[in-house]
Amino acid sequence: LFGMTTLNAQSNSGDFTLAPQIGVAFSTYYANNEVTYNSRTSFAIGVIGEYYFNDRWSLRSGLLYSPMGAKDGIGNIDKLDFISIPVNANWHFGKNRNWYLNFGPSVSFLTKAESKLSNGSSIDIKDFVKNTDIGLNLGIGYKFDINDDFQLYIDYQGYGGFVTVAEDGILPYDIRNSSSAINVGGVFKL
Repeated sequence: LFGMTTLNAQSNSGDFTLAPQIGVAFSTYYANNEVTYNSRTSFAIGVIGEYYFNDRWSLRSGLLYSPMGAKDGIGNIDKLDFISIPVNANWHFGKNRNWYLNFGPSVSFLTKAESKLSNGSSIDIKDFVKNTDIGLNLGIGYKFDINDDFQLYIDYQGYGGFVTVAEDGILPYDIRNSSSAINVGGVFKL
């Protein structure tokens, strides 16, 4: 059944799809010095809308809950929760255009920021974290044809932030968000 039909909606200019997703996200900070951080693992959800220009190119955007943050070397975990809006070009390739590669900018808005300390307590750090993060998305995925109006998909999405996470003067060095996610979802032709 998988791969035996072609989703006609994706071969026509002007078509639109909606794709809810759930995934597991891995985030950390990257710094421009010798400081290293460990990965924070959490769940991510969202919905992606896609407008097709033709059978190879589409514009992909949506609303995503994007958990970010990192774990330091002594067990403290920064938990930064963002709502992200990616605006990505999506290139479909392969014989039936089931593979896709997407890339483009993303803007994220901070909703919550806390640090869970190694002693078990938590502190609010929202005043120390910038409210907006801007970065670049890059992803690859595959869609499994189910019928003419529905597909299942799995993808890998990566993100690198351009903006330092901490408010000015908080840290003596810059840290930026870095994350990746493995997502599964369904694609509905509208």
